[in-house]
Amino acid sequence: MGKRYYCDYCEKTMVAAPAIVRTHNNGIVHQKLVQEHYQQFKDPETILLEESSKRPCSRFANGTCQFGNICRYSHYNREQLDALRRYVESKNFNKSILTQPSFEELYNKLQNEKSLQTEQNDGNTVAVDKNGITHVFPWTYNPIFDSYGDNLPPSIKRLKIEDFENASITEWG
Repeated sequence: MGKRYYCDYCEKTMVAAPAIVRTHNNGIVHQKLVQEHYQQFKDPETILLEESSKRPCSRFANGTCQFGNICRYSHYNREQLDALRRYVESKNFNKSILTQPSFEELYNKLQNEKSLQTEQNDGNTVAVDKNGITHVFPWTYNPIFDSYGDNLPPSIKRLKIEDFENASITEWG
């Protein structure tokens, strides 16, 4: 017995001669089944684009169109096309709302928030001495600790310029 060819779309087995396979693949029944198979994977936008460019099928309206999905004419009526159009529009509208911001937008937003925080924390991180020199601390103070007054340990006390005026550092480390 010779080699056999199995068509997944038609679920038929035939002799694997090139002429027989070619004839089968060019047949209307095979093309109709292939089209029906791939129709289930099409997105609504593609279906709307294809079907809205076709004229309505008069045979399908009578219930006698034998071509199915390979018909040159549309098998969708006006109400179905309108419903599909509304669905595509709502889907695209929701997609436009949920778009992710670009990296540049995120970076600019972060920089704006950072500059606002710096303006708000200037009282916590900046000190001006008697000579008018501005000193910027590389840390920020938690304003909650101000309510404790001078009862805090030196490591978390708010530093003032006066604390450094008469400091004599003789030893490091």
